[in-house]
Amino acid sequence: MTFRHAAALALVGWYLMLPPLSQTVRFEVDYKAPLNSWQIMRAFDKAEACEDYRNHELETLRRFTVQENGQQAEMVGTYSTIPDLNWAVVAQRSLDKAREDAGVTELNAQALKFVLVVTFAALILGYLFAVGISTPIRALAASTRAISRGDFRQRTPVQGAAEISELAETFNSMAGNIEEFVEQLKQAAAENHDLFLGSIRMLAAAIDEKDPYTRGHSGRVAKYAVIVGQQLGLPAPELDKIRISALLHDVGKIGVDDQVLKKPGKLTPEEFGLMKQHPLKGANIMRPVAQLKEMIPGIELHHEHVDGGGYPHGLSGDAIPMMARIIAVVDTLDAMTTNRPYQSGMDLEFAMNKILTLAGTKFDPAVVDALDQTVRAGKIRLTAVLVEV
Repeated sequence: MTFRHAAALALVGWYLMLPPLSQTVRFEVDYKAPLNSWQIMRAFDKAEACEDYRNHELETLRRFTVQENGQQAEMVGTYSTIPDLNWAVVAQRSLDKAREDAGVTELNAQALKFVLVVTFAALILGYLFAVGISTPIRALAASTRAISRGDFRQRTPVQGAAEISELAETFNSMAGNIEEFVEQLKQAAAENHDLFLGSIRMLAAAIDEKDPYTRGHSGRVAKYAVIVGQQLGLPAPELDKIRISALLHDVGKIGVDDQVLKKPGKLTPEEFGLMKQHPLKGANIMRPVAQLKEMIPGIELHHEHVDGGGYPHGLSGDAIPMMARIIAVVDTLDAMTTNRPYQSGMDLEFAMNKILTLAGTKFDPAVVDALDQTVRAGKIRLTAVLVEV
């Protein structure tokens, strides 16, 4: 229906019968009908009643439905009376069209666009705000993980909101205190380690002093053992254990009678049996010290042979720890190249030839080969009874 139809006029008949004043005026219009066939509505009463309607403000806006293609179509209609002429103006329009005429559809579209724009802007602002908060928090978390790995020099950038910046500053202060404390602990640990090694060296020196012929023996064995271990590619922590074990390998001689220990001649079988007890005695002496638990195999087993002919347990092959196999070879080297009550010191080349012949029976061939390479490379040199390493 066009706007011209919506503005249609209808002539109101004279002296038509009206409903009582208490009733609502109703109308029905077929909006598809031609303009000249609009229903004429009754609007006024006769005589006195007509005057009452003229002075009474009627409800002139109505919503109603009509049938269209078997479906209900919602309509809106209105009329306006002209009392002086006994006329009325009647108009109707579908509700959807009326909304379009009033701009409701366009207003809804604009409102939807506005809501979408505001929502998108809110999402962008929310994202930027979240990034502003999460970035310093992620940096703080990364610093925390670094400190948990032991990197106490790690610091987090101070940025973001006041609360986050304060948290970062507090974290950095805490990290600084932890780093300082850890450095103090490291220094104390280093001092304790040095004190520990110093005590072991003093104990080894005290053992060597029991026999003037073995003075410096434990220190030389420890140096040789570390050199051979390096040649074999052992890691630093293992080399440190070998050094300590080699320093203490003869600690069990404290329990051996001096008459046997210092006897200038060859030992009798009984005396040699007493001497053979020193590895077990040394292990028993050191076993209560928890810090020396990993060094005990070198003390207890350095007289074992790879062919099983050694003592105190008769172990063979890989059953003998590498620590003990290394100490066994270098202990023999130092004993052969220094003066003893039962022999004069041999030169290094002669001693090495003797040791080479014992590879595979008394000594581990790999350890003997490593010792031979260090000697040939000049890493071990003898001057009288002193060893330069």
